[in-house]
Amino acid sequence: MLSTRGAVLALGATFAAIAGLAYGVEEFVLLAIAVGSLLALGQVWVWRRLGVSRRALRVAVSVPRAEVTAGQSAVVELTVTNVSRRRRPPVVVEDPGGKWSVSYPGLGESSVAGASRAHPTRAHPSRGDPSRGDPSGRDAPSQGWLDGAGARPTRRQRARDRRALSRARRLPGLRPGSDATVTVRVPTATRGLLTLANVGVWCEDPFRLVARRVTLAPPAHVIVYPTPAEVTEDGRASGAHPGSRARSSASGPTNGLSGDELSGLRPYAPGDRLTRLHWPSLARTGELVVREFLEPQAGSLSLLVDLRPSAHSAQSVEDTISRAAGLGAGALRRGLTVELCTSTGDRVVIPPNATGHQTMLRALALLGPASAPPAVVRRWGDRPTGGAVWATGGGPGADVVLVTTATGAAQRTLPESLRRQAETVLVP
Repeated sequence: MLSTRGAVLALGATFAAIAGLAYGVEEFVLLAIAVGSLLALGQVWVWRRLGVSRRALRVAVSVPRAEVTAGQSAVVELTVTNVSRRRRPPVVVEDPGGKWSVSYPGLGESSVAGASRAHPTRAHPSRGDPSRGDPSGRDAPSQGWLDGAGARPTRRQRARDRRALSRARRLPGLRPGSDATVTVRVPTATRGLLTLANVGVWCEDPFRLVARRVTLAPPAHVIVYPTPAEVTEDGRASGAHPGSRARSSASGPTNGLSGDELSGLRPYAPGDRLTRLHWPSLARTGELVVREFLEPQAGSLSLLVDLRPSAHSAQSVEDTISRAAGLGAGALRRGLTVELCTSTGDRVVIPPNATGHQTMLRALALLGPASAPPAVVRRWGDRPTGGAVWATGGGPGADVVLVTTATGAAQRTLPESLRRQAETVLVP
């Protein structure tokens, strides 16, 4: 592919040749021949360098902080290593500014610790296990051998590649066994699962007229948590409209004793009782895993989050997630178990332990506007009222808070038993 500089020279040489032949100016024709020869030599140079780079270089991506709160600084490190025995020429790394994308995969079966009863409605696209706080594989960086494979680029794609190369970062020549690292800043102003993908590594000729992509760097993933909204002292957020039942657990913390219903498995944390160790998992994987039990219903909060696209604008979704984060964080501080449910039928139980706050923020970070999948609708019987499926297991002793918008009318989508006890928090 011709770089921007090469494309300009090729266009100028074409006009020079036409003008020289039309007006009999031999110098213009010779200039066009010289430029054409330079471009042809550049193609040969890049072709030879491409073969060497495929065999000698390796690219890896690591994420020092895979989970951050919105607004915090975070970086992704892209490292190119020379694994051959000879010095290798410089390579070029595309500008990653336009390579970031954001997604909201929802609460998949393996996305959050303790979610054994959640419904796997969407697959999690990230590498690694987010329940261990490692969606990017930062302990074992993503690595890829340079293969240069790919489909033939279109004209529009070539134009985008030229723009990316014009702002590219050029790495110096690498000695045997040495490496060079490019640091990429993460745009943490956006909540969700951020993915950096399709960052190309290129080789160029010495005059930077011709370039060919050697490979695409492995993707990197960063989870950006929402910022919890402030909650008033009695546990309600501004805009709360209580139902017919007073909140029993808002008066004070519970004793935090565990119930007898198994919620799931989670990694062992210092202070856990040894009687809760799950020996089959220890024998199978060699890792310490403990059993997690549901808290008594009298000390729990069922937090219902309305995610129906018809009820939200772009800003109201963020306000709803932020308000839910504030309510959930307050409940966990008071020692309550939080049952996070969405209108898509997803459900996860978050105990008030040392990792509960992080688990709740991680779960909320993965939520976005979504309709209930048909499989979930069929699983829960009749067609949901207003397009919502609430898979809550909260009993009569649990507090129920519905977070929705003023235009959502989500109160009418609740079952009759929940409608009588639910307290609604309206988001403008």
